[in-house]
Amino acid sequence: MVLLVSGVLFMNWMLQKPNTPQDPQAMKALQLVKAHQSRKAPTIEQAINNLVNEMEDRGQSVHVGEWRAAPEKGDVYMVSIVIREKGAVGWIERDYAWRVHVKEDWIKVVTLPAIHLMPFHELPPLPHSQEMSLLSPVLPLESRLG
Repeated sequence: MVLLVSGVLFMNWMLQKPNTPQDPQAMKALQLVKAHQSRKAPTIEQAINNLVNEMEDRGQSVHVGEWRAAPEKGDVYMVSIVIREKGAVGWIERDYAWRVHVKEDWIKVVTLPAIHLMPFHELPPLPHSQEMSLLSPVLPLESRLG
């Protein structure tokens, strides 16, 4: 029980702890994500702000974590933000995360919530989509109806 309480307190501290990266590449990665085009707004940062405003307008309790940028390997960084919203039974935590290559200026979506913000043409292919299209040939409508 003590371990569980300690874990919850640590996570709460991590969510409230401001993360201002001193690494210039981390700052660039953060800016690349924030300024990237979104499906629902001109930028991802604006889409996140709109999402939070919509929840607040509905009277929903919401806590927005700090933007974070952490190095992964070489010029690749993980950029994320956590949004917690009050649900019917408890809190729901959504992690919006992107993998960013700062030298090549590419951004790849990592988490399911973040997929909903990305433009359709930048979404990853569905799992096994190649195999599915090979296995199920397109049949004429009459054949499918029996």
